[in-house]
Amino acid sequence: MTNLDNANNWWGGEGRSQNRLSLLDLIGNETLSIELAALLWLFVENKTSILTAAGPQLAGKTTLLTALLDMAPRRYNSVLTQGRSEDFSFLDTTDAANTYVLVPELSDHTPAYLWGESVSTLFDALDAGYSMVATIHADSPEQVTQMLRQPPVAIPSEQLHHVGVVINIRLMYGERDMIRRVTAVTLIEPGPKFVRLAISNDADESSAFLESEQSRQAVSKRI
Repeated sequence: MTNLDNANNWWGGEGRSQNRLSLLDLIGNETLSIELAALLWLFVENKTSILTAAGPQLAGKTTLLTALLDMAPRRYNSVLTQGRSEDFSFLDTTDAANTYVLVPELSDHTPAYLWGESVSTLFDALDAGYSMVATIHADSPEQVTQMLRQPPVAIPSEQLHHVGVVINIRLMYGERDMIRRVTAVTLIEPGPKFVRLAISNDADESSAFLESEQSRQAVSKRI
């Protein structure tokens, strides 16, 4: 896998990878539970596409993705996309069956990110068997698919399930520091259909993890 510690375009700026957190660190600071971390690890083991989503910046989207990629089997390769200069020539030299395509962000906010026709090319690659890890500014899986459906991206409905797993992260402000929590994990199936795998609500301290038969069956098909 690509060493991302010094990949400034992955982190969105120089020095942002300093003292980055591991998956164990994220469990320890309660960004996510140990059960959820184990499930996401299994998804990475099976090369499932993963998209971290949050409305605000600095919510920890890239940090969580990188911690999960640390757990990827050595047999997998990765390609870090180059934003507006990406020509997708890697499709001629890589094996779709064991390659993750790393996208710093799906947006047009900076030249380092992918949007428009490039995202359409990316989803054609996912159709061919590649997998993706990426971030996006969105508050829900439904908003993710709505954004991808709209021009200038215009991903057709039959390809939207290639998004894979959407991890929603909430950023809150505590007395001394920022607090980050995974609030929902959703698997997108063909349709697209949204299968909620986990949900957490800090307001009433409630949570659910693979409680429905639908969620358990959906996971069993992936791992």
